[in-house]
Amino acid sequence: MKKKFAISPYLFILPSFTLIAVFFYYPVFYALGSSFTDLRLGYEAKFVGLANYKKLLTDVVFFKSLINQLILTITDVVKNLFFPLLAAEILYFIRNKNTEKRMKTLFILPMLVPSLVIILMWKYIYDPSGALNSLLDLCGLGSLKHTWFREIETALGAVIGIGFPFISGLYFLIFHASVSAIPKELNEAANIDGCKSLQLVRFVHIPLVVPYMAVVVILTVINSLQNYVTILVTTNGGPGYATYIPALLMFKVAFDASDIGYASSMGVVLFVTIMGLTLATMKLSKMAKNY
Repeated sequence: MKKKFAISPYLFILPSFTLIAVFFYYPVFYALGSSFTDLRLGYEAKFVGLANYKKLLTDVVFFKSLINQLILTITDVVKNLFFPLLAAEILYFIRNKNTEKRMKTLFILPMLVPSLVIILMWKYIYDPSGALNSLLDLCGLGSLKHTWFREIETALGAVIGIGFPFISGLYFLIFHASVSAIPKELNEAANIDGCKSLQLVRFVHIPLVVPYMAVVVILTVINSLQNYVTILVTTNGGPGYATYIPALLMFKVAFDASDIGYASSMGVVLFVTIMGLTLATMKLSKMAKNY
C-alpha cells in the first residue's frame, strides 16, 4: 500500500526555512552577484566581470590584512585548544566534587558577561595610563611600558593578548564534556598499568578528544575570520594598517568607501576560505580518528 504524503510537518518548518532563506542564503548569493559588479551606494551597478578579484591581487592593504589574519587565526586556535583543555584536565583530577563544581562555575561565569564589556576592559588595561603600565611601574619595569594599541610593534601582540588566560567558557564546556565522557574503565586500566597523570592525558584522554578538538578548531577559525569587532573597538585597524584584517577591511570598504562590489569580492574570498578550512579540518580529524 502506497504511503500517503503528509504535508503538515513541512508546513511547521516552512517559516524557519523561509527566514533562513531570506536572512542567510539570499545575502550570500546577493554578495556573490555583487562581486562581479561595480555596485556603489546611490549608483546603478554595472557588470565588471573579474575586475574586483583582479584588484584584490594587487591590493597591498588586503595582503597585509591576510598576514595579520593568519597570525591571529593560528594564535586563536592554539589558545582555544590548549588553555580550555588544560582547565578541563585540571578539573578532572580534582577529587573533591564540591570544589570541582565551584571551579566549573568560575570557568563558565565569564560567559554571562557581554563580549563588548570584556573588550572595553582590556582596552583600559592596555591604555597608556591603564592597569598594565601601572603594574610594570610597581614591579620596577617601567622601561617596558608602551602605548600598546598605538605602536606598530606592539598593537597586534596586544590584540592577541586580549582574553588572557584564554579559557573560553564554550570551549571549556566542550572539552570538559569530552573528558567526562571517557569511560572510567579506560582510566582505571591505565592506572593499573602504572600511568601517571600526564601519561593518562597523553595516551588516553587526548586521542579520545580529537573529534572535539576538530569542532573547536572549526568554530575558532570561523569566529576568527568573521569577527572584527575586537579590532574595531580597540585599534580600528591601526596604527596605519598594522592590525587590519579582511573582515574589518571589507566593512570599511563597504560602508566608508561605499564600494559594495569590491567589498563583496572580499566577502566571497572569506567565504571560500572558511569553507575550505572547515572541510580540511574535518578531513584531518577523520584521518586522525582512523589512525
